[in-house]
Amino acid sequence: MKRFKLKIPPPVVAIVCGLIIWELSIALPSHALDAGIRHMIAYLLLAMAFTIDLWALLSFRRAKTTIDPRYPHKTSTIVSSGIYGYTRNPMYLGLTLILSALSIWLGAKFGLFVVAAFILYMNTFQIEPEEEALEKQFGDVYIRYKSKVRRWI
Repeated sequence: MKRFKLKIPPPVVAIVCGLIIWELSIALPSHALDAGIRHMIAYLLLAMAFTIDLWALLSFRRAKTTIDPRYPHKTSTIVSSGIYGYTRNPMYLGLTLILSALSIWLGAKFGLFVVAAFILYMNTFQIEPEEEALEKQFGDVYIRYKSKVRRWI
């Protein structure tokens, strides 16, 4: 199973999950909340997601290190400032918030199961292999960072 880890870029996984949520909204519509309230919540989640993602990208750019999660060995430094002082995986958190917003916008409460599956997939096939590679590359520096900052939030 290890050979399948780190092969599918996280945005591609998120797009597939988004399509599943879209299909679930059609197959199993469940509009428990008024559309205006759903849309307001979705906009709030999207604003949070874009703020988090932009902050993360700027932090990586300032550190002059790669953002491509498929190649953690190309990382030149551990970014631990800015948003990375609160979460080790802000870009994945941003994708999770976008999927949550989509599910809420569409009124697809079963879509939240897809969001949970996305988190489980990311933990297993993306984050754990990344952490192994970063521990191997940066040793105690990364281990100390992991002990101070949570994986998600």
